[in-house]
Amino acid sequence: MRKFRSIFRVSLLIVFTMMTYLLYLVPYLFFRLAGFNYHPLRNLHMRTWSRGVSRILNIKINVEGKAPEPPFFLVSNHLSYIDIVPMFLNLKCTFVAKKEVRSWPVLGFMVATMGVIFVDRSRKRDVKRVNSILTNSLTRYQGVVVFPEGTTSGGEKILPFRPPLLEFPSTMEIPVYYASIRYETDTERGDLPAERSVCFYGARDPFHKHVMMLAANRRINCTMSFSDTPVTRKNRKELANELQERVSELFEPMESSKG
Repeated sequence: MRKFRSIFRVSLLIVFTMMTYLLYLVPYLFFRLAGFNYHPLRNLHMRTWSRGVSRILNIKINVEGKAPEPPFFLVSNHLSYIDIVPMFLNLKCTFVAKKEVRSWPVLGFMVATMGVIFVDRSRKRDVKRVNSILTNSLTRYQGVVVFPEGTTSGGEKILPFRPPLLEFPSTMEIPVYYASIRYETDTERGDLPAERSVCFYGARDPFHKHVMMLAANRRINCTMSFSDTPVTRKNRKELANELQERVSELFEPMESSKG
């Protein structure tokens, strides 16, 4: 039954994603060629797509606190590739992602047309380029979301925040909002723990195998917690440390990771 559920959901997810993307791509190309602002179109598309994905995968999202309105700069912990689903359902935003995502077949192009900002974290000079882009990315149509841990985790704790991507808000003294995200699965009815089947970290499973494992879950509960009190610091290291502490206070370790 788990295998059938997984195959059915992944097949439906692929068809739904391609259909909605094609409906987005045509007006997107027109908007770009005509020089129009495509961000409202992108927001509508990603919210529609995220709503559909949450239904296909049976992701139930509980929101605590109030999400900020654009323009904003927000940081959060990072657990899985599906983190974007609750994000796009609650925020009008774009993301800062590692440059490797841009080279992914098909998905890389699709992500690029969503206005995602790519950064080469191995090159210090690239951070300056990204900070310059960020200056023009905060508008009344979108905020910017950064995962300062620099990688995903299994939900045991918040990993150290890396200061370089916080150079922009610290230098410009921009208030930084913060949020936390966690998942639970229905283990009593046979689902694998969320740490195993939802969190995507390390090198335990190839991406395609993990997607099949995630889709086999009967239900995924997601809790998205927002704080409405932003943090402002002039020093990026101080800002990183303060935000890591604040997010750690907001975050509840995942059940399978406790004890």
